[in-house]
Amino acid sequence: MEDLISILGEYFEEVKKKGVSVDIVKWELDNYIYPYIGSKIAEGLLSKEEAVKLIDFCEKKLKELK
Repeated sequence: MEDLISILGEYFEEVKKKGVSVDIVKWELDNYIYPYIGSKIAEGLLSKEEAVKLIDFCEKKLKELK
């Protein structure tokens, strides 16, 4: 899970540097990142608690972009 947090942290740093709009980030979260997290739960590679932590991390970073 720490690897995913690191990757997501890099993603948010990159979109911040590039000035990507919050709407695009929201779209990517809803259509790529959150479904990916869901698939990892279905595969048994993430627990629901870990998924909640990842989603909370994303939501916190999204608020920082606003």
